[in-house]
This record gives sequence, structure tokens and C-alpha cells, in this order.
Amino acid sequence: MAASKSGSRKAAAKKAAKARKSSAAARKAAKIRKLRSAARKAAKTRKLRSAARKAVKTRKLRLAGKKAAATRKARPAVIKAAVSPAVADLDQRIAIVRNNLRELTELAAASSGASTEELTSSRIAEQEAQLQALTKQRADLVRRGS
Repeated sequence: MAASKSGSRKAAAKKAAKARKSSAAARKAAKIRKLRSAARKAAKTRKLRSAARKAVKTRKLRLAGKKAAATRKARPAVIKAAVSPAVADLDQRIAIVRNNLRELTELAAASSGASTEELTSSRIAEQEAQLQALTKQRADLVRRGS
């Protein structure tokens, strides 16, 4: 009986040795696990850094937009104070005519047909003539005022 016990022990030891990894393979597997986790951590860090850069860029753009808006709001008040009411009225009318011209050119580009082309071209010519007359009036008024 004793012989059978030692024989079964040997078989059990062989079986256990086969099931276990060698120490070199175990070290290699541990190293691979460490490298993979380090790579995941690095990728996460890169994502966080890029997100932080985007946030900083967005903040800078917003701040620049606010500054530009503030200067835009401040500038017209200074210009209006230095310009006479008649010149300001002419400036407003010139702005309206320029806006009309812009809209007419967009309309001409969008539409097609001979009749609509003639109509829009005549309206554009009218607006351009009116714009020239208004700019001339404004120049005369400014010369007389200074």
C-alpha cells in the first residue's frame, strides 16, 4: 500500500507542475499586464489633456469675443458724439441702401429668367445711383461742417 501512495503522490506532483506556469512565463505575463495598463492610462491622460486644451481654447475664444463685442459697443457711442445729427441720418440711410443692394444681388444670383434679370438689374442700378447721391451729400456736409 505504501508503494501505491508514493506513486499517486508523484502523479499528483506531475499534474500540478503541468498546470502551473513556469516562473519565466509568469513574469512575462505580469510584464504584459503592466504594459497594457500603462498604455490604457497613457491614452486616458492624452484624452484628458486634449479635452483640457479644447476647454482652454474655447475659453480664450469666448473671452476674445466678449472683448470684441465690448469694443464694438463702445465705439459707436464715441462716433455718434463726434458726428452731427444730419450726418448720422445720412449714414443711416447709406447703410439701408447698402443693405438693399446686398439683398438685391443675392436675389439676382438666386433667381433665373430674362424678365427677373431685367427687373433686378434696374433695381440694382437705382440703388447704386441713390447710394452715390447719398455719399456725395454726406461728403459735402462733412466738408461744410469742418
